[in-house]
This record gives sequence, C-alpha cells and structure tokens, in this order.
Amino acid sequence: MRQTTSRKLPLRIFLLTGLVFLVAAVSNGAPYDPHSAAVSPANAPAIQITPNQGHIHDLVRITGQGFGANEQVGFYWGTHPFWAAQTDANGNFVGAQHPVQWYAAYTSTITATGRKSGLQATTTFTLLK
Repeated sequence: MRQTTSRKLPLRIFLLTGLVFLVAAVSNGAPYDPHSAAVSPANAPAIQITPNQGHIHDLVRITGQGFGANEQVGFYWGTHPFWAAQTDANGNFVGAQHPVQWYAAYTSTITATGRKSGLQATTTFTLLK
C-alpha cells in the first residue's frame, strides 16, 4: 500500500504544479472579477444605418459607438467591402454618406469590424422594390 501511494504522489504534485502555473498564466495574478468583462452590454459596439431602408443608389450614413479609440472600422455589406470610418478618442464615428450598391439585393446585413480591436457590430438594411 505504501508503494502505491508513493507512486501517485509525484503525479499529484505534477498535476497540482501544472494547475498553479495555468491559473497564474490566465489570471496574471489578479483575482477573478465577473463584473470586469472587456465588453459589457453598456459599452458593446453598435452601429446604426440611416435610413435603414431604401433603394439601390440611395444615400445612407452609418454611425457607431463602442469601438476602439482612434481605430479604423471596416464595413462589409454581406461579404462585400463597403467603406471604412475612423473612430474618435471615445471609439465613436459618424461616417460619410455612401450610395447603396447592387449587392444589397443579396443580403441585408452590414457588419462593422474594428481593425485593431476586432470588435464587431451588425445592423440591417431593407431594400425596397
């Protein structure tokens, strides 16, 4: 019985040591705080398109907030690059007006992605016949 316990002891120490290193690497020594999420609903990125419905060639403007400070935000209409905007120091932007393109006939989803932060937001546009 003593031999069995002595063989398991190095394995237990190894597993415990690995767990301690894993916890230290993940937490960087800071205690876990469930309320300190990087993106909370209050500051989650969001975009709006104005108007949110129209025809091909109508002018639209996309505004947004909650992105990284002073970063470029790229826009995709479905999988098609649409344009980009630059955020201010607070992560907000007001884009220039752009015409709705032909690919709006195939998808209504517009995605904005922060090029440094990777933060994303989506909105929809309804194409009128």
